[in-house]
Amino acid sequence: MAKVQIKFDSITPFGGIFSIMEQFDALLSDVIDSTLGLRSRTYGYQYSEIIRSLMCVFFCGGSCIEDISTHLMPHLSLHPKLKTCSADTILRAIKELTTDNITYSSPDSGKSYDFNTADTMNELLVKSLIATGELCQEQGYDLDFDHQFIETEKFDAKITYKKFTGYSPGIATVGDVIVGIENRDGNTNVRFHQEDTLKRIFERLENARIHINRARMDCGSCSEAMVEMVEKHSRHFYIRANRCVSLYDDIFALR
Repeated sequence: MAKVQIKFDSITPFGGIFSIMEQFDALLSDVIDSTLGLRSRTYGYQYSEIIRSLMCVFFCGGSCIEDISTHLMPHLSLHPKLKTCSADTILRAIKELTTDNITYSSPDSGKSYDFNTADTMNELLVKSLIATGELCQEQGYDLDFDHQFIETEKFDAKITYKKFTGYSPGIATVGDVIVGIENRDGNTNVRFHQEDTLKRIFERLENARIHINRARMDCGSCSEAMVEMVEKHSRHFYIRANRCVSLYDDIFALR
């Protein structure tokens, strides 16, 4: 399937947005509702309508979700078929889709760290990429994995080694497309239970019939457990080794 090319209609001010809404509905509504389930069987908004309404905020250059009620609703509601919901409904639905954290305890330090795997939303992410042609089933791709430190002042943010409060989600990408993301406490060591995160990401892609030719990671993934995990799920892998004296000695001893 070819990648979706979005074309803007210059005839009316909101013609381009309506075109995007229609393409979004045609390509993704069934995928969203079949993955997340029906939110309402009689009266109310389905998750596909809510997510489409949220996307309109970004497509129209909004700065917060409330912009859809204060600025965009009079225009978006002109579409004859597609319903647009209010900011309150979007925020309620986001809360409905949240999942509980998984807490892992370190046997060494005794400290506990929270992970959020967001399995259903990650499954939806992969299915949406396939539906829009960003990923093609039965094809092989190169996957990159790393942790990204995100600065935030949320109530559960922890102090990172970079000396600010935030999170450190593990993120897998294919090219410039995110194919898996799991949030973690900002003070979590990058190697801590990383093999579990990688296993979930690899298996989710395999279940969708997406194959990984090469996996690439930095030295934060350099451990026996990670190497064994990556080796099982990719044809080739490249993991930067940790710098140490014994490694230098072994390398320089080669002839």
